[in-house]
Amino acid sequence: MKKIIISIIASIFLLSSCSDFLDRNSLVGLSEGGFWKSEEDAIMGVNSLYNANREFTNSIVIYGMMDDFTDISYQSWATGLTTGNFPTNAVFYETSWGIFYKGIYRANTAIKQIPGIEMSEAVKNRTMGEAKFFRGYFYFKLWDYFGGVPIYDYPMNADEADKPRNTEQEVYDFIVQDMTDAISLLPESYGQSDKGRATKWAALAMRGKAHLWAKQYDKAAADFKELMEKSDRKLVDDFHSLFRVAGNNNSEVIFDVQYVAEAKQGIATDRNYGNSGGATSGSQRTRPTPALVNAFEMVDGTSFDFKNYKNAKGTTFDPNNPEDWNDEASVRKLFENRDPRMHQAIIVPWSEFEGKSGTLLYKFPVDKTDPGAFVPVWANGSYSWRKFVETGSTYTLQDNMPQNFPLIRLADVMLMYAEAQNEAVGADQSVYDAINAVRKRAGIKELPAGLSQAQMREKIRHERMVELCGEGQRYSDIRRWKIAKDVVDGVWMTEFTGVKIRQRGFPDHYYLWPIPQKEMDLNPALKQNPGWN
Repeated sequence: MKKIIISIIASIFLLSSCSDFLDRNSLVGLSEGGFWKSEEDAIMGVNSLYNANREFTNSIVIYGMMDDFTDISYQSWATGLTTGNFPTNAVFYETSWGIFYKGIYRANTAIKQIPGIEMSEAVKNRTMGEAKFFRGYFYFKLWDYFGGVPIYDYPMNADEADKPRNTEQEVYDFIVQDMTDAISLLPESYGQSDKGRATKWAALAMRGKAHLWAKQYDKAAADFKELMEKSDRKLVDDFHSLFRVAGNNNSEVIFDVQYVAEAKQGIATDRNYGNSGGATSGSQRTRPTPALVNAFEMVDGTSFDFKNYKNAKGTTFDPNNPEDWNDEASVRKLFENRDPRMHQAIIVPWSEFEGKSGTLLYKFPVDKTDPGAFVPVWANGSYSWRKFVETGSTYTLQDNMPQNFPLIRLADVMLMYAEAQNEAVGADQSVYDAINAVRKRAGIKELPAGLSQAQMREKIRHERMVELCGEGQRYSDIRRWKIAKDVVDGVWMTEFTGVKIRQRGFPDHYYLWPIPQKEMDLNPALKQNPGWN
């Protein structure tokens, strides 16, 4: 995949005329001139789509930090979408909209130009499949965040980018058709030099995901089932390896964003997820919430409850009393016999972390004088991410880690299958099989038999929360389930000691992002989403 990233750099220079969809003059010129003449041109043009996707991943300071807008993690520094006071003209919305339409423009240009190039049939099909996949993928992201948006199926000139919004149904139908085309064109796998390119399985997963978002549960279940039964994707044994450089290109990943340890070619996971004890001295810009940590079950499948624990005085442990956290023995017991994913994803008090200077112990209260102590950036009662944080001292480029970031992996697909099948027919054996496979890999007891559809629904939602925490999936989940306001609005961000940091907000209109004001100024045909003024 390093080959792809390097060729992307060249593609960026060739395609720089469409660097910003908000710049209407940038929409012309790409399809003219001497480009799009050879097979190499087609490959380079399609490579620019991967760069657009990578740009979005980077632009939000790591894709997984979308979870900071939910109940399971939060931004340590910025308020942004977390407080419910984000303005319609925020650059965040403009940037996202612009990147997606830039990618769509590039995909449309490729789809128009590739058929006329004399090249091998295999590469022609593959590049057309990649263009269809990314066009559908970018429209899926727009649909997820903004709702109905204008559909362009051609490389529009400046004076043509003035269409009104299509309906959500029309956008969904368009995504499904693009993914269906991509499924027929893309290969199932690639050689080592092309690892990271979109495959048939990535397109099938995204078509199933579109069906699931549209509540077409039987269609979603069918797509996910086909992928689970026919693809070569397998759950890896070691959950934590999924989120380390050593786990890149593993058997579970279906589609990811690829990075290398070079300036401007890596990802800033270590800066934003990482801590001061790591080789890059991360800033912990994102932190897991106590609500997430408390959600991890006991290994026997029962819920964790502070009422089952005593403090140093022998009374019930009170998580909102800072003094109760000062006793090592009492605190250690809180994190024993828990779902192993908790320790694999999160650094909790009295656990160890392999830092740049060796094994560090997270003592609490934090001991800044002990060279063997883990010292988080936020020392007054903060959990820290272990996911996406490199251990030891091998990698030192704080903003350029070679950690691939998973956008779709098999465990996600299995849980989406369980959800779709449960909604379509109820909690049949295949639903149990899918969710229990994920739990078995984690090392936690299988679900009890006899769950109703409603009970299984809650179990699946819980499983997605803990399995995919920090990967950016929950933000879309709680919005499509229409529970975001319930779990976010008015809730306080707190230290694990109960000390309040900032109150969160999720007004009714936050289920969709606003159409960027700059876009509405340029295109009067666009109508704003309800509630955004």
